Amino acid sequence: MNQADRNVVSRMVSELASTRALLNCLIKEFALPENCLDYRWPSDMQGIAPGCYLEGLQWKGIPLTISLPNEQQFFVMVDRRDRLGSHRYLSDVYARQGQGDWRCLGFAEFAAELLGACEHMTRASNEELLDQVLQSQGLTAAIVAHNMDNQRPAPLSSYLASEQGLWFGHPNHPAPKARLWPAHLSQQTYAPEFQAQTALHLFEVPRQGLRVTANGLDESQVMAGFADQQRARPGHAMICMHPVQAQLFIQDRRVQQLLELGDIVDHGATGPIASPTASMRTWYIEGHDYFIKGSLHVRITNCVRKNAWYELESTLIIDQLFQRLLQTQPDTLGGLSVIAEPGSMSWAPPQASEADAHWFREQTGAILRENFCLRSRADRSVMAGTLFAHDIHSRPLVHGFLQAAFGQEPDDEQLVEWFDRYQALLLRPVLALFFNHGVVMEPHLQNTVLVHDSGQPQQLLLRDFEGVKLTEELGIRQIDVGLHPRVRQSLQYSRAQGWSRISYCLMINNLSEAVLALSWERPHLAPVMWQRVERQLRVIRDELTRPTPELDALIAGQPIACKTNLKVRLSAQADRAAGYVRLVSPWSEEARYG
Repeated sequence: MNQADRNVVSRMVSELASTRALLNCLIKEFALPENCLDYRWPSDMQGIAPGCYLEGLQWKGIPLTISLPNEQQFFVMVDRRDRLGSHRYLSDVYARQGQGDWRCLGFAEFAAELLGACEHMTRASNEELLDQVLQSQGLTAAIVAHNMDNQRPAPLSSYLASEQGLWFGHPNHPAPKARLWPAHLSQQTYAPEFQAQTALHLFEVPRQGLRVTANGLDESQVMAGFADQQRARPGHAMICMHPVQAQLFIQDRRVQQLLELGDIVDHGATGPIASPTASMRTWYIEGHDYFIKGSLHVRITNCVRKNAWYELESTLIIDQLFQRLLQTQPDTLGGLSVIAEPGSMSWAPPQASEADAHWFREQTGAILRENFCLRSRADRSVMAGTLFAHDIHSRPLVHGFLQAAFGQEPDDEQLVEWFDRYQALLLRPVLALFFNHGVVMEPHLQNTVLVHDSGQPQQLLLRDFEGVKLTEELGIRQIDVGLHPRVRQSLQYSRAQGWSRISYCLMINNLSEAVLALSWERPHLAPVMWQRVERQLRVIRDELTRPTPELDALIAGQPIACKTNLKVRLSAQADRAAGYVRLVSPWSEEARYG
């Protein structure tokens, strides 16, 4: 394929993926909860190509029409009626305003019309969002062009390949590949989707002002986890940074003054050779005992990915809590397997004000995360986000993965049984932690790592202690140390907040995507899989040691919380301000018989 053809194909694929992501947001956050969606034909089909809905003499799929309050309409053919808004799209997306003809819009015009309709409904406007959507689509096109020659590692061939194979990002986010770092710094040099590999940036700082936290390690072990300390002068220490973060760091006048005085020394990109993972700021070093999760003051999708000073402290508190629970109450954890985060390190000038000290710690702070590949094997571990994602031909990657595991295309029963094992490994520990201990995990697809034996689920590893919360009525009481008020605030959730988070992550972010991927060309399997989830929830409820009113309501078919990724971006707020809408349960009476 010549370069011109490559550019055309990559643009088409990226626009298709970006369109689907926007449509997913529209359906989940607006059309379903606001009753603006119907599985019916529009009253007027003028402008819709017959080939979009006819195959021979048979209807091709199910019509889906969205009619919004500003008279904006969208139409697309889908493969199923789904109460959680997870569809396979079978046609182009058509749009019209008022009673005009239907049109297939260019991507930029489609995105603008969709965002405009959502702004009308929310009365909120973010002038930067359309540019972020277009930037995300442009980067996606570059990622597709880079990976379409089949010379790269297959995304599910190993753990690192899965971290670097999430080409289209979050499937329910308006700008899943938006990265707003300095334009002069190449994406390809530091982005996982380009199989980037680079040396971490090192600075030498005085030991005075260094803060090291450890659980089960001594201070020297933590420091060695970040950099070779033998390179440091007496009384000094080596710290490492994400290369992009280092460039931002040295632009600050406070840092420049310290460099000019010789208080800190810039050693440049001379640290360990590392590969970025899907989070962009967590680095994998082949054979090293730890991943390194550095700070990154860059907006990626929803958030500036910095290590907040209070999160550096809360991470160690959560690591200690998990270790204590695993040692003293393992039978109450539902088979929990977590990826330990046993140490962190940050630095600030000892003479700095409190505000400046916090700034320096958030710039320099980094966390050690256990390299589980050394025990679970990299060739048997994959990130779930990529497992259920799509390849550049829009086919879910999990099908090739399972075909290799079974030696043939799996039949319906094999797909359902595989899903049953996966969802049990996911649900049991997360629900046990919440109900038995008041611990709120964030079990979304990117925080979930599947360990398999020849493709069969064996273990599910949960990670990211920075995102763990404790309920105010149970979880926070398990912390027996004095907490700084800001650390307590960052850790504590109400029970309702905790339940909304885990029910969204489990049911919509994680299992809904798994169901869609596994039933890709077999939509009749989706209700069977959801019935298995309902059955598993009943089994888990009987195992739990405390009352489970939220789980009882979920089993009974009460609505499920769905996080509003598009709405929070429209309001230009931080991700922590995101709210929830309620979607009909896939096993409720309405879903079964509607």
